[in-house]
Amino acid sequence: MQKINFHDVIDSIKDPWEPIDIAFVSDAALRVAMIHGAYDWHIHRLEDELFFVLKGKIYIDTEQGTIELNELEGFLVKKGIRHRSRSDAPAWVLLFEPKETKTKGD
Repeated sequence: MQKINFHDVIDSIKDPWEPIDIAFVSDAALRVAMIHGAYDWHIHRLEDELFFVLKGKIYIDTEQGTIELNELEGFLVKKGIRHRSRSDAPAWVLLFEPKETKTKGD
């Protein structure tokens, strides 16, 4: 048994768009990633993806509009929704998604 210190996790991530697995809950993965700039548009055809902002501010763009997320806010992207995440400055997010999710989508 080991606690997770999110300050330490955030400090350890130096490169954007490279999620690290920090825990598994049954068949789901908890991943932390740094977001900086804009990611490519993509779709997860079979999996939902939850974004929770630990530090900074991000935007989730979908074909239905843009969602702004500040620290301690989250958003669930349902499977099949074309989306991308972006930020103007480095931001760190907790991702909650099935273990088999390809972090770059289909």
